[in-house]
Amino acid sequence: MKHYLGICLILITMAGIAWFALRSCTASVDHTIDTVRDAFVSVLRVTPQVTVNQRVVLTQTAPIAELAVVTKEELVTIGLTEHFEVLSVQVPLTEKTLTAEAVYRIKAGFDLRAPFSVEIDPATHDVHATMPHAVILSVEQMGNLTYHGDDAWLNRITDAERAEIVNNLNAAAHAEAEKSNLKEDAEKQVEQRLNELIHHNGKPMQLEWIESKRSS
Repeated sequence: MKHYLGICLILITMAGIAWFALRSCTASVDHTIDTVRDAFVSVLRVTPQVTVNQRVVLTQTAPIAELAVVTKEELVTIGLTEHFEVLSVQVPLTEKTLTAEAVYRIKAGFDLRAPFSVEIDPATHDVHATMPHAVILSVEQMGNLTYHGDDAWLNRITDAERAEIVNNLNAAAHAEAEKSNLKEDAEKQVEQRLNELIHHNGKPMQLEWIESKRSS
């Protein structure tokens, strides 16, 4: 009888230890989930989709559609020079010039409708995040456009050319924005801040940037 009671006591003790270990593990994973969620909300204002063991425990939500992280103002200038030629020789009094410039405000950041996902390893608490690359969110002209044109005696500037150079200026501003380092700067800032918040709680994070088309 005593032998039977001893076995029962051992089994109860082992069950208690297992229950306590499981509860501690679950609480630790829950803490990791909360830490990841709070970090993303703080930095990006988005709750990512979080999965543990291929089970979705949080779905993605965002109160806004996009978030600007980096803003820069840049002066953009373009010019046009045109003249007539006869037999590859410039005709006198036909050279006209046209220039336009304006300051543009460029914003780079994230489309929060794109997928943000996080996978948490319940055993190691490692965090693997997948995020869309930063994009140019807007290119906005600030203030007035400065325009200057010099007519030639035999070659006048037309209204169509004035409209064309304005359109070309806007296109040039967008091209300059895409060629700039603003998108890379936005990604570096976000990655650094997320790592600071998550590493502060002793949980390493691996971040993978992926291509994602902007929602229309």
